[in-house]
Amino acid sequence: MAKSKFLIILSFMAVFSVQAKINTSKYIIYFKDKTFDINVKALFNTKAIQQRNRFNIPFDERDYPVNANYIEQLKQNNAIILHTTNWLNAALIRIEDKKLATIAQFPFIASIVKIETAKSHKNTMSVATQDACVGNEDELAFEDQYTSSFPQVNLLHGEYLHEQGFNGENMTIAVCDNGFYNVYNNPAYAAVMADNRLLGTYDFVNNDSTVHDDTNGKHGTNCFSFIAGMKDSQYIGTATKSSYYLFQTENNNSERLQEEFNLASALERCNQLGVDVVSISLGYTTFDVASENHDTTDLRNNSTPAAKAVNMASSKGILVCVAAGNEGLKPWKYISTPSDADSAFCIASVDINGVVAGSSAYGLPNDARVKPNVAAMGVSAKYLNDAGNVSSGGGTSYATPQLAGLAACLWQAFPTKTNWEIKTAIEQSASQYLTPDKRIGYGIPDFKKAYDLLANPTFVSTKSIIDDIHVFPNPFQNILAVQCNGNANLQSIQLINSVGQMVYSAYTPTNNMLDFSYLSTGMYLLQITTDKGVFIKKIIKE
Repeated sequence: MAKSKFLIILSFMAVFSVQAKINTSKYIIYFKDKTFDINVKALFNTKAIQQRNRFNIPFDERDYPVNANYIEQLKQNNAIILHTTNWLNAALIRIEDKKLATIAQFPFIASIVKIETAKSHKNTMSVATQDACVGNEDELAFEDQYTSSFPQVNLLHGEYLHEQGFNGENMTIAVCDNGFYNVYNNPAYAAVMADNRLLGTYDFVNNDSTVHDDTNGKHGTNCFSFIAGMKDSQYIGTATKSSYYLFQTENNNSERLQEEFNLASALERCNQLGVDVVSISLGYTTFDVASENHDTTDLRNNSTPAAKAVNMASSKGILVCVAAGNEGLKPWKYISTPSDADSAFCIASVDINGVVAGSSAYGLPNDARVKPNVAAMGVSAKYLNDAGNVSSGGGTSYATPQLAGLAACLWQAFPTKTNWEIKTAIEQSASQYLTPDKRIGYGIPDFKKAYDLLANPTFVSTKSIIDDIHVFPNPFQNILAVQCNGNANLQSIQLINSVGQMVYSAYTPTNNMLDFSYLSTGMYLLQITTDKGVFIKKIIKE
């Protein structure tokens, strides 16, 4: 049900009347500290607490709320509190400009960032939301009576997980986007609604729970369909049995730094709600106001609000999948934030033959990290539109939710694994794991192989022993040293070349100085098995 147009008009008139007399602006207020005098677990639902216990993730100062006394003092100076974020220890406010000098003197304020007013009103959308314009909204005819989504799922061998009975049951997925037009009445989500598996919605732009009434919000609907959409004999999403949260963080009428703050608030909410996987088909580089723009240094340093929030979410046990962006043929060229975050699972776009899309963003220059991480089909990808009909469109926005849904199914199959182990298995299953590049990273995942890797952990390192094993130097020339600290005992060492051939194998090794002078230069996969687990590392011979 759409919001009342009459109320919107009255609200606009009231705001216009007030602002004609008073100059107000938005600011992000960062605080210096917090208090820890509350029961922080009360902020989290039962599933979130169970996740923390399962993966031994402690509650820390970042989980505690912004100091309520600080917020009250801002309110006493007529500040309107729009959002707060515990992770960033900050508040987004609107306040009279003349009041800023007063609150800037408060001793508890660390810094203030102004959200500038755009000089000209533009309907500037994110990299991601532009994807919605690249599509055919007409219903398509398909000869395949099973499902039109099969080719893109099959590219990832994702149907293997479905055949094993893993469709996302008991997993919770959140989608952060620009709105979800007609989601409640869309036949694509009839099963979701019938089973009450849409657990909640929130619009962080307008501060209400309505995300379905803005016709500009079709991009989110399209992205959601890659995960949860179903159409008899034509379409099956990648995780149709999961439960979901839908969050609007993108403003369809402007492009502002505030949207990164919205996204940070949404990710924090995901953490409190026990969300397992988040799909973000949004990206930011430039804004309506140039002073808010990012450069590649910002992205390499994980310094944007959105990147900080993604890294925080990952540290709390969430797998965060983020579109790389569609700047490959544009002057910017590179990935956007928050796909730049160290812990973001950055997704590129390829066609049905695995050829990278020209528009898919490149990894950052002078950056040793593998970004993008992997790729999925984002060229002529099939989705269910806001009317529930099969349509076709393109972009990393559409590749990302496919991957997110299958990651949730894989995690369902191995519920004791961490987000890091699931991400690592997917990367190690990919088509060019030993030779990653700046276009599609480790390549196109194979979810059957990822399943096998987790079932028989030959290639997935056991996280608990990573700090106990040291391999150096890397790159090396002839001699490679393996040092095992702690209580782990070496059982075997294997070395695998770039085409999958084992070129060295030793059981119960006694010598930790390995002579590889006979090997050709290139990248190899070193696998060390101990009584405490398996250690995997890529090494380079110069």
